Amino acid sequence: MVSMLAPLHCSYFDCPREHQHQNEHLHSCLMRNTLRWLFATTMLVATAIVSTAQNVPLPANVTDAIEASEQMAFAACGPRIRKPWDLLLPAEKELYLRAIAMSMDDGYYIKFVEIHTEQMTTVEAHNTCMFVYWHRLLLLGFENMLRSYGGEFSCITVPYWNYVDDNQRYLLGGCRSMEECSLLLRDFGGSLNGFGRSVTINGSPISGTCVVTPPLDHFCEATHLLGGNCARCVPRGDWLSSPFPPTTSMSSLARQLFATPTISGVVANLELGIHNTVHSALGGAMGVLEAPADPIFFSHHATIDLLHSIYYKCVVGNTVPIPLEQKLSDPRIYTECPRRRPLPVNAIDRNVLYPQSNVLLRTGEEGINPTSVFSQFSILDPFFADLPPSYLSFSDIRDLGVYSYNYEMTGLLAEMFTACPGAGFGAGVPFRHLESANNTETKHKFVEAVIVPSNKTADNWFSEALAAALNSSSAESVMEDASVDALDAIEDVEKMTCVFYDECRGGVHDFSDDFRQSFHANGSSPCTTILANIKSGSDQIRTPNWRSIFLRHMKCDKA
Repeated sequence: MVSMLAPLHCSYFDCPREHQHQNEHLHSCLMRNTLRWLFATTMLVATAIVSTAQNVPLPANVTDAIEASEQMAFAACGPRIRKPWDLLLPAEKELYLRAIAMSMDDGYYIKFVEIHTEQMTTVEAHNTCMFVYWHRLLLLGFENMLRSYGGEFSCITVPYWNYVDDNQRYLLGGCRSMEECSLLLRDFGGSLNGFGRSVTINGSPISGTCVVTPPLDHFCEATHLLGGNCARCVPRGDWLSSPFPPTTSMSSLARQLFATPTISGVVANLELGIHNTVHSALGGAMGVLEAPADPIFFSHHATIDLLHSIYYKCVVGNTVPIPLEQKLSDPRIYTECPRRRPLPVNAIDRNVLYPQSNVLLRTGEEGINPTSVFSQFSILDPFFADLPPSYLSFSDIRDLGVYSYNYEMTGLLAEMFTACPGAGFGAGVPFRHLESANNTETKHKFVEAVIVPSNKTADNWFSEALAAALNSSSAESVMEDASVDALDAIEDVEKMTCVFYDECRGGVHDFSDDFRQSFHANGSSPCTTILANIKSGSDQIRTPNWRSIFLRHMKCDKA
């Protein structure tokens, strides 16, 4: 790993080409970003765009102005707390959907589709060790864009999709499909209110039921199109017949988050697991790289971001800020990995993604003449220019300065956050209850999670199955370490869940061909692999009589 702590370079893609390869490139890029910041915070103080990219000292009066603007914005909105869609008030839901519609009308929204599909960008964002941190920056830029409308929009946060509780209802037999089980999917227009057609989104034809429910009736599929020439609908799959993927269950998430307690391990598990399976199961635009065309995309990734925050709390668990040098030497927080495609410059990180590498996000219709979102020539520049430009800043959502944020959790996600099932690393940082808004900020300036108490006990099946698996594992390996037993037990409960889905919930589905081709996804879904191994005899469920535990809590759809 490289030893320097500052970002490696002002990216090749961040500034006009006439500045590239010149000695003054770094200085001019940084100073221009500083001046843009002052303008942006004057005009859009509620967006609180903070500059962390500068490597040159700022005058004292400029520093004071920046700090004052940050504090004004923080005081106006309070800490950024992203909430589950199901707990938003009707007025909050209406406001969010209206902001999406406005951004579609104004041409900002389609630019996020362009980012996600641009060739150099997407190979950095997916199937690398920076998958979570890359999307974390994307979400913050998107949130800033929505907040920039000012007034009633000034404090918007992206709502997350609590498909963990939704899937629990599906697993217990309370509903029969992703759409029936999920209020968010229904409130975002569902999958039926439209007509069958193919829409060419940023150059790629995508088929499905093109849903016209607001805000989708504002969607424009290409930057060059205007008004009546836009599709004004988004293609979706048949969500009323799509089962929830088992990766959204407690048993699978415990393994995804805690089986490999390193950032490279958890990122790989989340991407192959809950990320890929949900994208593939939804189909339509969500099943291909053009997924940001559907607003569901941002709520899906907010949930993945939340899950990483649970991992961080349970596995890292710091209650005070960690020095950067310590973060860089801790594989639970940062690692390096090969780039899928080398940068077109002779830089130290040309072939390797380091924590110090600048985050690559570029827009360009159909990938032509792509421009960095950090460039003054990008219309997204005001929303990204003063966010941290390198991966160094994105390990801890509580410690991003004025951009620090966290999540309001309830139900099974709150349970995972507080109990850390299977983490094996102690309780971690104390959580905050909802009684007082002041509880969301600690003396260390951390923005902490908000826990909404819930009386639901719907996870009893998981607790009972895990206890049985732990007993079985302990009996078989008396001399082994307790953490090994816990991991074996978690993996055994996930196997049980996969078999139950296969036998009693309509089967287990692998990735679709469209998803594989678009996302360049290798391998199969976790449950597909588990079932294949069990059927071949290369693996087994070690806990005896596990079916009786499941059937005490849920019915089997098959006779």
